[in-house]
Amino acid sequence: MLADDRRLSLRMIAEELKISPDSVSSIIHEHLQKRKICARFVPNKLSDEQKQHRMKTSGDFINARDQNLQFLETIVTGDDSWCYQYDQETKRQSMEWCSSSSPPPKKCRLTKSRIKTLLIAFFDSKGLIHHEFVPAGTTINAESYEGF
Repeated sequence: MLADDRRLSLRMIAEELKISPDSVSSIIHEHLQKRKICARFVPNKLSDEQKQHRMKTSGDFINARDQNLQFLETIVTGDDSWCYQYDQETKRQSMEWCSSSSPPPKKCRLTKSRIKTLLIAFFDSKGLIHHEFVPAGTTINAESYEGF
């Protein structure tokens, strides 16, 4: 049954087999040695050049921090992210039954909705300092960031 649908809950299995959820739990956990775990997102892969750039920048920040203890508090960083019309399945919703020795399953990012809005956000060491939704059709480049 678990092989056919690894997302079944204990309650669903108990209802299907007409036995108690405690019995199902005992069978799955103790006898079958299964556990329900969340999938892990596969991170973006960085090139060697990108890794080297991050190492150099991090080293520069550490050196600047050694010379000025307040340096890290002066950093403002920004990022943009597409906000999509619908919510994707959460990690909890995609939990699967796996043997106790298996690694967490990998979860590919799903195709996003075509209806989206761009969010631009800026942060300092204390948190969010500014955010703005970009109007549809606006071209985002270095000049447009100056306006935020």
